[in-house]
Amino acid sequence: MVKPTGWIVDLHPSAARASVEAAGACTGYVDADDAPLRHAAAGVALAAAIDEGLFALEQALVFSFYTYGDTIEELRDHVVENWRSARIDDDTIARTRERLRDSSGARPRIREEVHLSKLRPIAHSRSGRSSSGLW
Repeated sequence: MVKPTGWIVDLHPSAARASVEAAGACTGYVDADDAPLRHAAAGVALAAAIDEGLFALEQALVFSFYTYGDTIEELRDHVVENWRSARIDDDTIARTRERLRDSSGARPRIREEVHLSKLRPIAHSRSGRSSSGLW
């Protein structure tokens, strides 16, 4: 329940696959099973709530979120331990190791595209018309 004067902040990854990067280059992608479908569904649900007049979109932006590791193995282990049904495949690990070998001081990272939305609830009376009370 949100007060009519309150806000909702929605933060969710986009449907784009998370990339593995090293020394400024994409070396592969995180295999995240059905995550792109789940993340796309979050966007569809948000759009439906706005279209149905439940919320007004006040602000929205898309940004890159980075997770760094000291090694590609550390990132691989982080994904296995913290992401649902996700992994970094052996070919991506090998390409990342090779890229890091040629770039001293570089650290591997995962880049995710994330959507951030600020929503204002639109109050409705029991008859379905807008009002100033709770809905």
